[in-house]
Amino acid sequence: MKAALLLSVLLWSAAPAPYPPTSRYERRHIEGWTVLVNRELLDEHAALAERVLRHLQNHLYRITFVVPAPALERLRQVPIWVEYKNRPEQHPCMCYHPSAAWLRANGFNPEKAGSVELAGAENFLKWTHDQPWMVFHELAHAYHHQVLGHGHPVIRRAYEQAKAGGAYDKVLHINGSTRQHYAMNNDKEYFAETAEAFFGTNDFYPFTRAELKQHDPEAYRMHERLWTEPFTPSRGAPADGATPSR
Repeated sequence: MKAALLLSVLLWSAAPAPYPPTSRYERRHIEGWTVLVNRELLDEHAALAERVLRHLQNHLYRITFVVPAPALERLRQVPIWVEYKNRPEQHPCMCYHPSAAWLRANGFNPEKAGSVELAGAENFLKWTHDQPWMVFHELAHAYHHQVLGHGHPVIRRAYEQAKAGGAYDKVLHINGSTRQHYAMNNDKEYFAETAEAFFGTNDFYPFTRAELKQHDPEAYRMHERLWTEPFTPSRGAPADGATPSR
């Protein structure tokens, strides 16, 4: 009985983790960001890896031109992990990971907590045709979580006001169809989606900063304020949120 128990413990402890160890990633530095690239992508799909990393650099380069310097410095503290194809049924393209506990419970590397993951290399190249500021969208989730804190009253108020007003219930999508804006899922998506329009181009109307100002002036004022206010001397150090997002 004791021998069987000991054997089961040894087998359990020797079982490999359900994810590649961090040592299997090559560390790169791209436009000021730390980028950890899975060697599976580099070794087995070299041509794809080159295209993906060049495309990622393009996205990050554009971000450096538009985000205020103090906020940009915080965004650059968010690591980016690049995979060939990591659990596509759960993460087909890109996501932000706020919770180490969730990652551990679902068989992902908990060291990815607080990071952005590019989980599907091929989908990244395809989907960014219609979502040209996808990388910034995920970094905006990180900024919301790590700098502003989830549950921020200014974001909550703007989201609830927009939802109640129905202005996002049926809007134009970049493919020509009309549908409910993705921003209406929750206040986290509202912040990230409208941030795309404020700084770049979104795939839902309002697409650009001028359209955002006209369509949702509260969101426009929110971004004017929240990408600079946390770094003013009177505000002190930025707050770190702790509430998980999707």
